[in-house]
Amino acid sequence: MKIKTSELTGRALDWAVAVAIGATEKTLPSGRKWMKLSDSDYYVSNRGLYNFDPSTDWAQCGHLIEKYDIYPSRLYECSENNLKKYQAGTGLACMRGETPKIAVCRAVVATQLGREVDIPDELIERDIANYAISKIVA
Repeated sequence: MKIKTSELTGRALDWAVAVAIGATEKTLPSGRKWMKLSDSDYYVSNRGLYNFDPSTDWAQCGHLIEKYDIYPSRLYECSENNLKKYQAGTGLACMRGETPKIAVCRAVVATQLGREVDIPDELIERDIANYAISKIVA
């Protein structure tokens, strides 16, 4: 499914970052797909456990900041209701996000893949459901 880079979150965003930085896609007989980063033990999958999550892990996101020379910053002119309070740019693309890590990840994806990306449908549906649940609980 095509989705705007500016709307990517969670596992779908981590998947897109993996694609953007050159991970290799593998499909198992069970239908499980996963993206394996070539120079590490990190991977992200369409279901089950995964350990590549730069959208929430500073150690992994920091590598992206250094590699792509990104400077995340806070948007002080944003209102309380605007969730996208951070921005990050690579020189080729500037994206916003709810956290600096999300903004950095979106900037990497936009720079490497563009403003829209293909994401496995099951990742989008799960993230939309999780987002809806978080709004109900909050």
